[in-house]
Amino acid sequence: MNESIFKTEETAPRIPSEIKALFFALQLSDPDPTPLKRLSDEVWANVLAFCKTANLTLPLALLPMEGFPDWVVERLTANLSDNALRFDRVKATYREVAEALERAGVEHIVIKGITQSPDYVADPRLRAQSDIDIFCPPENIEAAHGALTAIGYEPSPEKVSYALADHKATLVRYGDWRWRGNAFDPEMPLSIELHFCLWNPRVSQIDIPEVELFWERRTRRELDDLSIPCLDPIHHLAYLTLHILRNLFLGEWIVHHVRELALFLHSHSEDEEFWRLWNQINSPSLGPFAAIAFYLARAWFGCRLHPLVALEIDRLPATRKSWLECFSGSVLKIMFERNQDAMWLHLTYLSSRSRRWRIIKRNLIPARIAPISSISVQLRNKRLLPSVGRPLWQQYIFFLISRSAGYVRADSITLWRGLCWRLSRAF
Repeated sequence: MNESIFKTEETAPRIPSEIKALFFALQLSDPDPTPLKRLSDEVWANVLAFCKTANLTLPLALLPMEGFPDWVVERLTANLSDNALRFDRVKATYREVAEALERAGVEHIVIKGITQSPDYVADPRLRAQSDIDIFCPPENIEAAHGALTAIGYEPSPEKVSYALADHKATLVRYGDWRWRGNAFDPEMPLSIELHFCLWNPRVSQIDIPEVELFWERRTRRELDDLSIPCLDPIHHLAYLTLHILRNLFLGEWIVHHVRELALFLHSHSEDEEFWRLWNQINSPSLGPFAAIAFYLARAWFGCRLHPLVALEIDRLPATRKSWLECFSGSVLKIMFERNQDAMWLHLTYLSSRSRRWRIIKRNLIPARIAPISSISVQLRNKRLLPSVGRPLWQQYIFFLISRSAGYVRADSITLWRGLCWRLSRAF
């Protein structure tokens, strides 16, 4: 069962043609690299820039590269080599962090990152990693924070709001390192994110009590020469699906998480024992949340599914199935233009009128126009674009007007598309 929306050009979402070509090549069933091989050097530059932001560079580098331009092959090969060397820094950083937490008597688990290996990525050297995500029970967060500041980490100076985050302010320790344009630089230090929850009901307005059991079933994994406390494999998958859903609700880029989930589902499509345990350990209440991520993995990357996974999708209420059929491509389009289509899915999980209003307000009525860290640049689709030489006050006014207009346009489209979707279900 591999019903990918990228199976044909007709069903693929309206995104740039070169990015469609990338998705055709990244399919897990019947991949087609031919469209990629037809791209010009200029268009290839766009693909590589997109992959860098979307964390798809290394998955691209693992494809057969015959027919790619020589300079593309050279760059991707260098990225793979640099990231393999970078794993030594990842290990050294984690050892130091783990020792600091142990001295402070703080239990922890590692989430995401290196714990994705080997089930979601074959080798940790094949996964980009810029930070280490640590979860501690909320009562131990301050002790963990103190242990890390004692070895030189400090909150990032970047002006970022953490109001919707599941972690405290990102901790950094730069030393003498300087950015040289290489996202896979073996010498680039890793930041640390201390997570105080595995699901945030305050932000999502959705309660999933079962998540509290994840910590109780934690285990250890031997990886390379590391022994890492982490989630049990069953709850690791559950957490990943919830993380995808969380970021979907918040309008974040989720494509690399969905890609890793698709690889897992594809390789475990005949693993009867794993899915027996999934069914045995998890309560039925978790299925309607995990099924959204399962659907996206199949729709975007054409992965095989175990019958139990397909059943989880089939069990979804008609409203959510309808949303997925209408908007699974829209979730990809958010990487190119702002939309709030995920709000309609989010609302299907809420019965309280007050909670629904909080979500609508957050999506359609931003508390404030997001600031720009520097007047000389604009942030658009996660890329910094240079200014065009206007005076600073003109740049600032232009930024505010364009950002406000963007919100109004996106909100209008969201309301219109939501109305059309609701009406389509009525007939």
